[in-house]
Amino acid sequence: MNDNYIHEPPPPDEPTASQPKKAAQSEQLLKLIADANITFFHDTLKMSYAAIKTTAHTEVWAVNGTQFKTWLQKLFYDKKHKTISGEALKSAIGVLNGKALYDGATAPLSVRAAEHGGSIFYDLSNKDWQAVMITPDGWQVVNNPPTMFVRYNHQLPQVTPSEYGNVKKLLNLVNVKPEYHLLFLCWLISCFVLDIPHAMPIFFGEKGAAKSTGCEIIKAVIDPSSLATLSLNNDSKAMAINLQQHYFLPFDNVSKISADMSDMMCRAITGGAIQQRKLFTDCEDVIFTFKKCLALNGINNVANRADLLDRSLLIELERIPEHQRREITEIKREFHEQLPGILGDIFTILSQAMRIYPTVKLERLPRLADFTRWGYAIAEAMGGFGEEFQRAYVTNREQQNIEAINADTVATLVVEFTKTHKHWSGTPSMLYTELTNIAHEHNIKTNCTFFPKTPATLSKRLNAIKSNLELAGITLTKSKSGDRNITLES
Repeated sequence: MNDNYIHEPPPPDEPTASQPKKAAQSEQLLKLIADANITFFHDTLKMSYAAIKTTAHTEVWAVNGTQFKTWLQKLFYDKKHKTISGEALKSAIGVLNGKALYDGATAPLSVRAAEHGGSIFYDLSNKDWQAVMITPDGWQVVNNPPTMFVRYNHQLPQVTPSEYGNVKKLLNLVNVKPEYHLLFLCWLISCFVLDIPHAMPIFFGEKGAAKSTGCEIIKAVIDPSSLATLSLNNDSKAMAINLQQHYFLPFDNVSKISADMSDMMCRAITGGAIQQRKLFTDCEDVIFTFKKCLALNGINNVANRADLLDRSLLIELERIPEHQRREITEIKREFHEQLPGILGDIFTILSQAMRIYPTVKLERLPRLADFTRWGYAIAEAMGGFGEEFQRAYVTNREQQNIEAINADTVATLVVEFTKTHKHWSGTPSMLYTELTNIAHEHNIKTNCTFFPKTPATLSKRLNAIKSNLELAGITLTKSKSGDRNITLES
């Protein structure tokens, strides 16, 4: 065989002709980055970020994100007048990831809104990286906020707010029934308050009530996005991503909520931990904690679990008569004309509520105590309607409780049982027999998943609905002695 045709590959340690060029480009890029005013850091989820300081503001981009990679390509071309290879860019990104994770500090990042030094900062997401600063003394647009915001591709810029407007004009565009007006507006403004569990409105109503349009408008007020509404399914990973990337999440046309998703939504409202795998091939988990603003819409109330209902507001929309129906384009045009004033009025009311909030002392507080107190302060700032808000919220919670009892088979049977047994005491087995008999009388299936299979299971279910029964006027107690007796009084 002719040796001229034998081409042995170079030894592993010997660089090929292309390697020096790639290494040189990556090193040149790293040198350019070192000379630039860039800080690398990571967030609490160990995600890498770059903070690029300009003369006017600071921009924050994910190191692995498209925006930052494009910026690096432009930086290299502007300085070297040639393009950088994909391998060199990838190599440099790997070094920067390590720098952010191991050399950089841990810094909190916010989506759309943040709190700093007693002030609220609302990210306008515009090209100048401006934010609105709200304090007890008023609000203003600032060019270089002290907080860092992370941005995602779906986010849209918010309009610059105006001092001249009225948030009540929103009621001409979102078809909320009059008895829910104050509750709805107080909830809406409370969404700009940070780090509290926010009640989740469930917008329901018959066909033609413009539920989807209403949620799109609310999304554009709180957290404008190219994703005007979201879909709710049983994908916990997709839900975790949505919670990470949105400040306000309106789920559209929901007809059913699984038990697991209902539990995940409860934790997302109150700030409970959500555990997710980074990738399906990873062994590493990420722990998310959120306190996000959520909303649902559907023809009926679809929250059928007591714990989720306890964190909700039931807000009914009324069907728009045919002679009053308008085209979507006309509604959206009117909305965008009024949005600067609506937003400005929201910030003005919130500023006033920040002054009032420390003075609010309520005798009784429900589960979402922070939301209740802020709702009262906001209602007071709107014209002294604090007591009216409190009454409306109590009425709404009573409505929620009725919904919770009607959605729970055991609770419904206990209510029926106590109609004829005002004072009853017995063992779990005895109560199980009584409730089974009532179920048969009312043609309720006892072999379905909604009916407890054993007296022990019944006893656990009673623990879960005890607070709902108390709101319905039924007291449930369990003896601490060995007989394990249950007592019901109505």
